Amino acid sequence: MTVGCTSVVAAGERPSGADHRLAITADARETGYVGLRVHGAAGLTVTIDETVAGGAPERIRELTMDDADVRIRRATEWRCDRRTRTFVVGDADGRSATASVRTPSCERRLAIAAPRRVSEGEAVRYRVRDRWRLGDLRARVCVEPPGGPASCRRRAVGERGLLGRFTALRPGGWLVRAEIEGGRARRVVRAGGRLTVLATGDSMIQIIDSYLQQRLRPRGVRVRSDAHISTGISKPSLLDWQAQARRQAARRPHVVVMFLGANDGFPMGDAACCGEAWIAEYARRARRMMATYARGGRTRVYWLLLPTPRGGFFRQTFPAVNAGIRRAAARARRDVRVIDLVRVFTPGGRYRSSMPIGGRRVRVRQSDGVHLNTTGASLAAEIVIRTLRRERILR
Repeated sequence: MTVGCTSVVAAGERPSGADHRLAITADARETGYVGLRVHGAAGLTVTIDETVAGGAPERIRELTMDDADVRIRRATEWRCDRRTRTFVVGDADGRSATASVRTPSCERRLAIAAPRRVSEGEAVRYRVRDRWRLGDLRARVCVEPPGGPASCRRRAVGERGLLGRFTALRPGGWLVRAEIEGGRARRVVRAGGRLTVLATGDSMIQIIDSYLQQRLRPRGVRVRSDAHISTGISKPSLLDWQAQARRQAARRPHVVVMFLGANDGFPMGDAACCGEAWIAEYARRARRMMATYARGGRTRVYWLLLPTPRGGFFRQTFPAVNAGIRRAAARARRDVRVIDLVRVFTPGGRYRSSMPIGGRRVRVRQSDGVHLNTTGASLAAEIVIRTLRRERILR
């Protein structure tokens, strides 16, 4: 670790021999501490203060010198909020001398020790360490699963550090980070196991699932497609998605990519589409599915929003479905990420059949004004894959 330099401010050069002029030097050679050396006459009583910008001096030590040179090895500790340290030694006759030293910043004060790789489901132990070995430090310590959100607590880091643990419930990079004012440390623990992805929904997921299989297979990811055309959450007579979610979750996928809702809009109980009561019921049913897929944090769910359609009854149902999905996901942030395809394909809720991709304008919707074509599906699949990478589920 780089330490600060030593400097002396006194009348003339450093005294030696019988020269009893008052002098002081400061150094930061020992990790975590400022050392001081005072020169003067044996038997002299002196005070040592640290000057503080905008505040009163802080008393460091009062001592009677038993020799012409007195070494105070650990006069004071390094600080995160004060790097340039200035010390003044004085005696009863008004004589004084000053020395300054610059100590390291807290940028790299913390360190985290943890295994690089673990098995899926393994209990992981980690240690947050104070490189300065001072202890008496409080840090904000967070563990963030792949996709998040992080679970954070403010904890004490002692001289021997702080021990913590978590269970790596799902594959991907688990991020451990610790933060103090002016410094932070991070460590990624990658939970292994072959990643399995379930691409499911109605006809909207078709083509997208093929691109996911094509692009993820070379990465060693197993992608299973399970599309059910013309089904919807609001029409369980054709397929009960609550029961279907339980059957799919029983196969324990690590990731679920869901694209569903183009066929919704049917009444649910007394609620007709697409008012507040209908949206609330849709959110309730979607939330139950999300919880089923999540398996207590073992599965990450990515639910795609429906891009604005060209016209017809879809113009009423799609916004209501998306509102229900958003509402459901807001209460399941630990396990669910909404991927907003409205913003990508139909920003502002305005339908468009083509859009600029790669510097040229290309068609992205099928002729029915609802489904994505192969180009649009390719882009949607790439957005999903980029999200998996950003959330540390994929490297």
